[in-house]
Amino acid sequence: MSKGNTRLVSKIERAFIAYSEQNVKHVSFTQLRDWLNSNTKDGISSPRLGSMLRRTPKFVKIETYRRVGTNTTETLWALEGNESEPEDMAGWVRLELP
Repeated sequence: MSKGNTRLVSKIERAFIAYSEQNVKHVSFTQLRDWLNSNTKDGISSPRLGSMLRRTPKFVKIETYRRVGTNTTETLWALEGNESEPEDMAGWVRLELP
């Protein structure tokens, strides 16, 4: 992994740690992106964040949800080792992806 990607992974890990201090076990993609854009100098684009989350084994995709009556989706992520079952979210339906 290149030096720039290693820095980015450590920034994403800090976001997970910040949320875990608030007793949040699973962090949504939007929460991660907003935290990184608020707490880092340059921020991050959604495609780059998604790419880093998918390619880095220490970040685990937990579940994908769709808001009832819309096409809006949200994906929950966790650090490796914190893969407990998420609680159901009111107004959201769990997606069954193939």
